[in-house]
Amino acid sequence: MTIYTAADRQAFQALLPALREGDCVQIGSLSVIAADSAGLFEAAAELEARGAELISLGEALDTRSESGKLFFALCRSLRELDGSKPPRRREGVERAKEEGRYRGRKPIAVDESLFDSVVSLWQSGQITARDAMARLDLKPNTFYRRIKEREEQKMKDYKKVEHEIRDEIKEAAKQSRRDLDELKKQVRAEAKEVKEVADEKLKLHDVEREMRHDRIRAEVEHRDAVRQMKKDVEAEAKELKKLAEQG
Repeated sequence: MTIYTAADRQAFQALLPALREGDCVQIGSLSVIAADSAGLFEAAAELEARGAELISLGEALDTRSESGKLFFALCRSLRELDGSKPPRRREGVERAKEEGRYRGRKPIAVDESLFDSVVSLWQSGQITARDAMARLDLKPNTFYRRIKEREEQKMKDYKKVEHEIRDEIKEAAKQSRRDLDELKKQVRAEAKEVKEVADEKLKLHDVEREMRHDRIRAEVEHRDAVRQMKKDVEAEAKELKKLAEQG
């Protein structure tokens, strides 16, 4: 919460665009912010609309207190009194509502682009709320109601866009999971193919190794057979030599 001090009406109007909910404006007296009751109601409405508080030292007014809160309520009631219905008309409206014939007052036609531009000037502090109402030819209650409706519509639009974005994010996440699952399938299939090729090469390697071992064994056996044959021939030659010598 920030407490601002306004020494005159111009300073007060300059402060309005910077006010945020919970902020407070301190003034010497109510005459600082308004020259008449209509201006006072307008200033109170602006502060209330922004969620800001008011301290007036001259009148010992502090809207943060329980008694001070009545100030905004009183200004609101007096402001709305200007647009209240005459008793007879009010009775007719109530009767029409009971009979199901009441359709409400026809909305006041307002140029939307003009309304936006004027409200933008007011919110930026370039003109006062009274100037804005004069340019739009609107009463205070209608002016602030329209602003409230605009803010509510903006919030609805924001929530709609937020909801759409969330749906898009969810759909993108689902698609990402589907793409990931498909990629996993492809990787598994490729891994299976690589394993099969590797196994086949390993089998060929085993066959080649077995053939090489068989060839080595055959060579060893052949060499051993040749050696044995040589021994046998040498032994027979010795025997023949002995027989020849004895004969």
